[in-house]
Amino acid sequence: MNTLNLLDQSALLINECQRGLLEAEHSVLPGITSHANTRQIVPRIAALAAAFREQGLPVIYINVEHRVDFAGVSINNPAVAYIHHKKGLLEGSPQVDIVDGLAPQPTDHIVRRYSGMTAFYGNHLESLLHNLQRKCLVLAGVSTNAAIPGMLLGGLDRGYHIVIPEDAIAGSSQQAHDAIVEHMLTPLATLTTSKQVITALTKAD
Repeated sequence: MNTLNLLDQSALLINECQRGLLEAEHSVLPGITSHANTRQIVPRIAALAAAFREQGLPVIYINVEHRVDFAGVSINNPAVAYIHHKKGLLEGSPQVDIVDGLAPQPTDHIVRRYSGMTAFYGNHLESLLHNLQRKCLVLAGVSTNAAIPGMLLGGLDRGYHIVIPEDAIAGSSQQAHDAIVEHMLTPLATLTTSKQVITALTKAD
């Protein structure tokens, strides 16, 4: 099956494209910020979002926000412990704002996650996708190290086909990104580019 043929039944999931992860001034994880900026994922994601909106397809932002006291967050791994130590991504702070260049439009959806490690945990993403009657998910954003694989597995477990434009995601380094793309993402998803997704959407019109 050519999964790109399902794009007319897809949603674009933009994961954690927030100032605290993608802008150097506010960054809580500088490695991810540096890699995302080097790869220039923001303009590619913006182009994807514009193409989805033009086709009347859902654009969904998935953001992480923590309470000031981190209540309800399990400090059970080094990554979360580091963010907790840095008091990162606190609700109401500039860090949780979506980055310039990816401003949501009135037709878009915003899903907020207050705990956990993956997009489907502790929010209404699953019911939203069900009610939108989607069959395919296009994943973009950060990070290749954890959140993108988590979304991939969560989507597969729920019966979705997964498309990943590889030039619209980033991780902690190019080495980590390449290894995860090759050994985890490629066997489980349709790996492509943002331009190929946009072209396929246009052809489906």
